[in-house]
Amino acid sequence: MGPSENLEKSQSRSDDPDKLMLLGADKLSALLTPSLCLAALEDAYARLHNSPADNARSLGFETGDGKFHVKAGLYPGTHKYFAAKINANFPDNRQRNGLPTIQGLIMLCDGSNGRPLALLQSGELTGLRTAAATALAAKHGARPDANTLAVIGCGDQARHQAQALVDLLPITHIAAYDSNDANTVEFSTWANEKLHLEAASATSIANALRSSDIIVTCTTATDPIITPDMVSPGSFIAAVGADNPDKQELDPDLFANACILVDDADQCGKDGDLAHALRANTATLDSIHATLAELAAGAKAGRTSEEKIVIFDSTGTGLQDVAAAAAAYEAALEKE
Repeated sequence: MGPSENLEKSQSRSDDPDKLMLLGADKLSALLTPSLCLAALEDAYARLHNSPADNARSLGFETGDGKFHVKAGLYPGTHKYFAAKINANFPDNRQRNGLPTIQGLIMLCDGSNGRPLALLQSGELTGLRTAAATALAAKHGARPDANTLAVIGCGDQARHQAQALVDLLPITHIAAYDSNDANTVEFSTWANEKLHLEAASATSIANALRSSDIIVTCTTATDPIITPDMVSPGSFIAAVGADNPDKQELDPDLFANACILVDDADQCGKDGDLAHALRANTATLDSIHATLAELAAGAKAGRTSEEKIVIFDSTGTGLQDVAAAAAAYEAALEKE
């Protein structure tokens, strides 16, 4: 049963108009398992395919050292939930101020009467739902026997990505690389201990990718770090880091012959790695093979051949936030 069907039950168990649930990072981590978050996104995206006018909306504001993003959306089709997220993204925050790169809050509201239901810590939820979007794309775009994962960029998002993909696919080996050696070692140690598989630090991005079936990039790069010569036929690439025009992780030439999947076509065409390919004339919007909504609804298949390189351009949307926030809220109600 999806989040939209559970709202009536939720209301009966939380009918105090002054009650506002608070869900911090620890609670969200315990509530939103990879499988639950993936199911929430699948349901929401399938509904979006039939209600395209319900697509989420985003705003961005720049400061000297970072950016503020506002993402908002209604639960597609039913409008039973509304969520709005305010995120601050300051790439150098940890080094300069000892604070996370991403900070913020999400407000979840009852879409039928406007009542605020919950405030959620956005950093953890953003990490979880971003990884679930990758997992949804990989469910359709990765080879089902893919067992080697390369993680480029070993910050907090890397752990969410690895956990979601290991939960979905028969991954046995992880190769990790970060420009900060300490981050690489810390992530590899965590993956060995937490995921109980073989994880090793790579000496370069090229070495990390050499024998990998799945590649995830979650960096703040502003120039391409993955080039066509690094990628093997049949690989699945999730480009997670580029979410504004200044960021870039993939060489535009990678798009020329790839099967392209996106979370949001317009947003990827403006802010994702796809935007750089459009400017380089190595792809057009017509080159997009499928959106997550089309995949979730079964309107299009994902991978088209064993040898095809599949690229998932991930920019993050308010639809992902409302789906994950609703799932976390309902899971918390079940535990009350």
